[in-house]
Amino acid sequence: MKLIKFFSSALLLALTGLGQAAEDDPSVLLISIDGLAPDYVINADAYGLKVPVLSEFVSKGAYSSNVVNVTPTVTYPNHTSLVTGVSPREHGIYTNTMFDPEGVEQGGWNWYGEQIKARTLWEAAKDEGMTTAAVLWPVSVGHSAIDYNVPEYWRVKEASDDYLLNAVATPRGFLETVQSVDSLFINGGKEANDWAFDEKLADIAIEMIRQGQPNLLTVHIVGLDSAQHTDGPLPGSASARETLEQLDRIVGRIIDAQRQVYPNGTVAIASDHGFYPVTATVNLNAAFSRAGLIELDDNNRLKSWQAYAWGSGGSASVVLKDPQDEAVRAEVDRILTELAADPANGIASVLRGEEAIAEGALPQAAFMVDCRGGFATGGALVGDVLRPTARPIGTHGYRNTHPEMHSAFFVMGPGIEPGKRLGEIDIRSIAPTLAKELDVSLPDARLPVLQLR
Repeated sequence: MKLIKFFSSALLLALTGLGQAAEDDPSVLLISIDGLAPDYVINADAYGLKVPVLSEFVSKGAYSSNVVNVTPTVTYPNHTSLVTGVSPREHGIYTNTMFDPEGVEQGGWNWYGEQIKARTLWEAAKDEGMTTAAVLWPVSVGHSAIDYNVPEYWRVKEASDDYLLNAVATPRGFLETVQSVDSLFINGGKEANDWAFDEKLADIAIEMIRQGQPNLLTVHIVGLDSAQHTDGPLPGSASARETLEQLDRIVGRIIDAQRQVYPNGTVAIASDHGFYPVTATVNLNAAFSRAGLIELDDNNRLKSWQAYAWGSGGSASVVLKDPQDEAVRAEVDRILTELAADPANGIASVLRGEEAIAEGALPQAAFMVDCRGGFATGGALVGDVLRPTARPIGTHGYRNTHPEMHSAFFVMGPGIEPGKRLGEIDIRSIAPTLAKELDVSLPDARLPVLQLR
């Protein structure tokens, strides 16, 4: 679908009642580079990486050596913590996808802004009369506090999803004003490279800046995550290396556009998780099927279940259909204990009951299983529990106790101490820190503000 520019910037500004931003107006640009490990930037030379834009944050801004994220270390829970400053138990987003063994939701994800139970940075800014914007930010569809919003949302990952995104993007018709974007659908790997989609996202972000001059703009960049899932993480992945270098240029385009409007604004770079290389999957549901806890039809599709493992990459929540069935609980405990006893099965730990839920398992889970590095949970219902991958890949989603899963935070702006090392921080401290930069209130976030100056 060809997207045609039919509104001029002046007309849009008149329709929305937006005025010209002042140089000293408070502003925050938060760019999340999905799957960015802090070491890729802090020690870029050791990796042979040419990332001048990101490296500038190390010399001219403040940065963390390690951000301890929330468990499971996947995109949606951690992106929600980035804008709320609280954990999944408080903001309500526990995994990327909806728990759905029977497939009723047909692969549905936790897309919708109304699912967030905690106050967000967008709400805090909006309540102070600021303009807000978001590009491909997880869990933002229909969020009432985002003025300019092109959320992460899809149906079939084909060109027809352009209509879907046009329907949910705000303001109505905004996407059609972005001349450089002929088609914006989640590409599902169909682009020629891992950064072509992010190039479109940058075009959208820049147009939001031009039209709306948002005080708060959150942008989610996804190409590095895609490259590492396919070919594994750095230093071994040539595609991850090339992608990150291209993303450095793309991020620079967005920052340059922001500085033209807000030369004294704050710019932050964050991420949601790191990566492990993976060579085998642990298929817990195959073990449950073998024990009669999952019943399959003649085509080996799920017919009924008493226990089901809902995977999030490197970990899984195990849910009991009847939480009161102690016989099933005991049988699941026996299976998991036996599997974990053999290191060859790739299980690092098994958490039970409240301990599992406190760690980040689904609220209805009876167990949480965390894999060792090199292993990830798989979705097979039959066959071998342990299966080698066809080739080395990359994944995340483990407990946040794995240092390899730690994410990144870099921030630069007026008065921020150049080269300031923040050390190890909690991802939940980022939102209140950015709220302070905007001079807005985020009372749900209770961790101390990071000292940037």
